[in-house]
Amino acid sequence: MEYLHSIHTKLIAGETYFFVKKFMTFPEFRGTANVQVGYGMHTNFEKACDISGIAVNDIASRKQILFQLEQHNLPKVPDRQINIQASRPQRSAERYPLSITDMVNRWMVERGAEALN
Repeated sequence: MEYLHSIHTKLIAGETYFFVKKFMTFPEFRGTANVQVGYGMHTNFEKACDISGIAVNDIASRKQILFQLEQHNLPKVPDRQINIQASRPQRSAERYPLSITDMVNRWMVERGAEALN
């Protein structure tokens, strides 16, 4: 079991708020989802970490969260690559037909109303 953290900021009424999330993950089990175990929001970064459940003495995690915030605020792509990508035509999303089998239709008729109620 490990803990992951995410952070983002938002400007609300002229003040920057820090949104810190704490997730529990199980890398030893494939296909399991991360579970959110803490969430903190505050104008002070340290208080947002405290509210989300990150321990005061866990300095490494707090430094990593600040590093994530700095990386998030940096531009992802250099300016000349942005201009090249903007000149390319946009592709439309392809839609694939969805087929529903007879077994599913039969279940919907027989037990679907019970499941929905």
